[in-house]
Amino acid sequence: MGKVTEIYKTSAGPVKLDYERNNQEGRDSKELFNDYGFVVRAKAKTGEDIHLWMFIYKLKGPEAVIDADLTQTLMVYGKFTDEEKQHMTDRPFVNKGQNIDDYYKPGTCSIEESTDHVQWSNAGRVFTCKMPEWHAGGEHAGVKVDLTFKQRSDAFFHAGRFEDLRQDGGVAGYIFHGRVNGTIQVHGKTLEIEEGHAIHERIFMGGHVPRRMDYMMKRGENWVHGFGEEFSWYGLTADVGPASTFMVNIDGGLAVVKGADKAWVEEVDRWLDPKTNQLNPRKWKIWAITDKGRLDAIVTGYSRAYYTWTRMGGSLVVHQYLCDAEATFTRTDGSVVHSKQVASLEYMRTFYRED
Repeated sequence: MGKVTEIYKTSAGPVKLDYERNNQEGRDSKELFNDYGFVVRAKAKTGEDIHLWMFIYKLKGPEAVIDADLTQTLMVYGKFTDEEKQHMTDRPFVNKGQNIDDYYKPGTCSIEESTDHVQWSNAGRVFTCKMPEWHAGGEHAGVKVDLTFKQRSDAFFHAGRFEDLRQDGGVAGYIFHGRVNGTIQVHGKTLEIEEGHAIHERIFMGGHVPRRMDYMMKRGENWVHGFGEEFSWYGLTADVGPASTFMVNIDGGLAVVKGADKAWVEEVDRWLDPKTNQLNPRKWKIWAITDKGRLDAIVTGYSRAYYTWTRMGGSLVVHQYLCDAEATFTRTDGSVVHSKQVASLEYMRTFYRED
């Protein structure tokens, strides 16, 4: 599983406008995974809990199967009582963009670059970076947004730094946690968000794109975020290969995990999904040991969206959960910070692989 350890790195630092650019020029892109997007985890003023995923992808090469530009919108939301949050509920959800019939021809995606901003647009969705703010606009999959994002944390480089990209390609990527304000229009409703939580992700893979069928085997991979007023945190763990990245945004900086054995996500409860007749996780115990202290969290999902994802040699099944969390951070001096949080979790695993 050498390719797994090549993907995941751990460092932190500021975001530069150059990272937000296309980054293909002058680099080998016979294989390409180039993504840009946002996740919103918020509560509307009218009481709806919201998980909204919006991404633009540029894909090329054998791993993608079909060269394409695509836009994905996934959203699960609703009003939930405290009792409903103790178990999973089958709510309607929006998802469009990952079916092959949703693909757009390469070159459809427009990336406008200048000295002070970068704008990605495809299939009605428009993302603009003009630091210190980011904006998501337009309509896709019946979800119209007018959202402004600001950073709450430095960038966490979980897939390498853009300065280290080579002429023959390479891998670079980061996420940061932020605040989001604005509106989402869906199903005839306008959901207004004030100081919600958000994630921005930017990844570039060129030259060689690792095969997801391999590193999402067995129990798959978890991409999980928790947000509280006291601190926020992010983790990614894979069941196959020595791969994990974790950070905690606390005390004005990022506390990072160094070492694949210093963090884990454990499934502690499951749910039989009535739509798919699959038994899937719905509650997780999470721990991570950082350079500034230890994170412990219990994440509980109460609604979900899902889709399949065609990759070379098979397909993945991806679930995204609307969650809450109870988290503590124990500093190295022994002091403890408790945080009641909202959370989002993406659970990805190989569904079928040709052997």
